[in-house]
Amino acid sequence: MKTPATRIYKIRLGLCNAYLILGKEGAVLVDTGQSGWTRLFFSHLKIAGIRPEDVRLIVVTHVHFDHVGNLKALTKRCGCPVAIHVKEASLLSHGTVVFPPGTNLFGRIASRLGRSLVPLLKFAPVQPDLLVSNELPLKRYGVQGSIIPTPGHTAGSLSVLLPDGTACVGDLAANYLPGGLGPIVPPFADNVRELFRSWKHLLDAGAKTICPGHGVPFSAQSLQTALEARQASP
Repeated sequence: MKTPATRIYKIRLGLCNAYLILGKEGAVLVDTGQSGWTRLFFSHLKIAGIRPEDVRLIVVTHVHFDHVGNLKALTKRCGCPVAIHVKEASLLSHGTVVFPPGTNLFGRIASRLGRSLVPLLKFAPVQPDLLVSNELPLKRYGVQGSIIPTPGHTAGSLSVLLPDGTACVGDLAANYLPGGLGPIVPPFADNVRELFRSWKHLLDAGAKTICPGHGVPFSAQSLQTALEARQASP
């Protein structure tokens, strides 16, 4: 996925995808994956010819253990600030593990199981530097694009939208089954109605390619199709 000024690297770090967005004057990392994968991340940086200090900002899409597990180690090595929605800052600074309710049978079972495993899923707390409540341009961090609040999976979920329509959305959507079979609706969400409103917001803002936290990137048309089907249902 390329624009003349931007390169995007999808890096699988345990259960979760991290996305490294490389602009003309620096890089922005979206999420940090599950703990224990720090060495792999820096190996990817080296292969791509990117120095740790080139990462000028880490955007946390939401505070779930599989998205922030390597955050402490990465910020220490990169020396960069951390951006998070204001509603989730306390969760990050206290290292609080939470599980949202399931949106389907699998999600409900997994959520119940996950709550019983909380002591095993700890992550190191991090004090965020940049609290986001509204759309925030990324130009000062060397990347063309914006951080956009997209609640639904969690109350403080964030996405990063680039000028070419690429959207790194965390768990606002998912695509982890073979053959692009979905599901597009994530298995967990605090508020499904709000999640669909965030889909529409991204589409209205020009999203064309969705880069999910779990699975492979897919066309934003899938979001549009799902929204139309929902509106048509009684």
